[in-house]
Amino acid sequence: MRVSDNQKYCSIIIVTHNSGLTICACLAPLFESPDVEVVVVDNGSKDGISRIIEQDFPSITFMALNENLGFGRACNIGATASSGSCLMLLNPDAVVLPGALKTLATFLKDHPQAGIVGARLVDPLGQPLQSMGDRPSVTGLLLDKPLAWLVKHIGSKGLWRRMLGEISAKFRLPSKPEPVPWVSGAALCCRRSTWDAIGGFDEKFFLYYEDVDLCLRASQAGWEVWHTPDAVVSHQSGASFAGNQDFQKRVYFTNQRYFFQKHCGPLSVFFLSILQKIYSHLKLYRQLASDRIGPSV
Repeated sequence: MRVSDNQKYCSIIIVTHNSGLTICACLAPLFESPDVEVVVVDNGSKDGISRIIEQDFPSITFMALNENLGFGRACNIGATASSGSCLMLLNPDAVVLPGALKTLATFLKDHPQAGIVGARLVDPLGQPLQSMGDRPSVTGLLLDKPLAWLVKHIGSKGLWRRMLGEISAKFRLPSKPEPVPWVSGAALCCRRSTWDAIGGFDEKFFLYYEDVDLCLRASQAGWEVWHTPDAVVSHQSGASFAGNQDFQKRVYFTNQRYFFQKHCGPLSVFFLSILQKIYSHLKLYRQLASDRIGPSV
């Protein structure tokens, strides 16, 4: 790790791809803290985002790639170019609400065994999004659809919400920090020593599941992964795809298969392939990757 008199404690890494409509709202709140550096890595955008950043945010480090190398690889490039003791990975369609960045960085300072901590994600209307989850499995995927239906059509308050949270971490809305198998890479803070020890993102993940893989590898290396609800980040999920759901589906399914091949074994991959075909045939993909988990309690 590079050390200098001007070194910031937290490096914020943002990977963009045709994110010009959301990047200004994302960047503006980040300069409230003097102890951060911001690195934006652009994956071959065609929407003039470089001009936006040069004009409105000249102090940040901007790295323009000639093509879309994928989220994980671009994050690794940005992390290498940064110097902070912790890395904050932030989606370009996310907005850090007041105090969230400080809460995440302070959590890592106060919990030396924590290698990764994630924020509580909400949509632009303040409704909860999936911020964390259990270790992926075919059984979990099968349960996800009926549980999501129950949340949407029956309700999710009080005892019912707590019961859902016991079944699946996806639907849990904790009131205090807790250890979890994985947290969303839309707003994830990772200790630099943890990142370096496990080698950052596996670049075979183009997009999706790279955050789950990162957290599992951190846990396997002896680090703890935490979610803290006190750090709140608004996320406009999927903005970079601009409605191209077919491409989004292909990318999601491909990376999902790779994750199961890497962590779950051939039998799970076989059943996953069947499940993916069923979801595609029934046109359930719109709900498959949905990270909305119902109204808040």
